[in-house]
Amino acid sequence: MRNIIFSFLFLSSFLFPQNLKVSFNTGDTDIDQYLNEVNSYAQSEYNFFKKDLSLKFGISTRDVDKYVYDNNVRPADLYYACAVSSVSNRNVGDVIVLYKDKKGWGAVAQELGIKPGSKEFHRLKSKSISGIGKVKSKHWDKGNGKLKGKK
Repeated sequence: MRNIIFSFLFLSSFLFPQNLKVSFNTGDTDIDQYLNEVNSYAQSEYNFFKKDLSLKFGISTRDVDKYVYDNNVRPADLYYACAVSSVSNRNVGDVIVLYKDKKGWGAVAQELGIKPGSKEFHRLKSKSISGIGKVKSKHWDKGNGKLKGKK
């Protein structure tokens, strides 16, 4: 009986996956929470997510696919790399390489001279927790569940 219950619990974790929270180690709980929301958004609305990144940070949608699929970068990590890149005036690819070498975004920010509480940190925080999801909300007609202007 115990084996049956264990088997059911094990299989149910695959059949009913939980939306697990990821620790991004940014050093700020608001940003960490927001990055989890970004991951959820990207998972459910990937095409809108790509357009959002392109509009907000100027990264091409092809580059978004390259980082997410070819380089196995979580969407929220790519989003935050774009935010760090724009605040630090570094290339997104260089920021991602630095992230992969470090143990979290807080270490990356400090390496790039973005100290907790600094003007750059506050710019990064405001840039990173605003604006994602705008493409869908601007162009989605909630009344009929389609893109505005599309049939």
